[in-house]
Amino acid sequence: MSITEDQFRPIFRELYPSLAFYASHLVDDDEVKDLVQEAFVELWKHREAITDQDHIKAFLYKTVYSRALNIVKHQAIVKDYHDTRKQLEDHRLSFFHPEHNDVMRYMENKELRKQIHAAIAELPDKCRQAFVMSYLHGMKNKEIAEAMNVSVRTVDVHVYKALRYLRNRLAFLKH
Repeated sequence: MSITEDQFRPIFRELYPSLAFYASHLVDDDEVKDLVQEAFVELWKHREAITDQDHIKAFLYKTVYSRALNIVKHQAIVKDYHDTRKQLEDHRLSFFHPEHNDVMRYMENKELRKQIHAAIAELPDKCRQAFVMSYLHGMKNKEIAEAMNVSVRTVDVHVYKALRYLRNRLAFLKH
């Protein structure tokens, strides 16, 4: 049994409000509408495989839950990415404190650049490529994704891993 378009409409009207309410407890309000619509799109894509009418509701709730988890995980990665980026920027700014004289600053900058470049060189290829495009070339993650032929989320993960590695690798510079 396959769900027809005529059967799909009442299912949508009946279950959309409860799915939206459920989703609103899992993700931010601005994500709810898209999340629930994506669940119904998945139902439509799998309409041939769902042979029992009773499984439709379970399928939709499971799809909303799974996609909500993906959104939450992505938000956590983005938050950690921004926090790590801020820490690196704060560290960089503190390094250029006016107390340092020009000669001392030049020597420390040279050594710091050497250590940073060595740490960047240790990164896995994809992480290094995404990090260099982002931080050294100032590219947006969407541009990087297109250049690397990957998703924006993949770029986020590569940059996050690079930042986490660099933060740990260069942690001794704080002391």
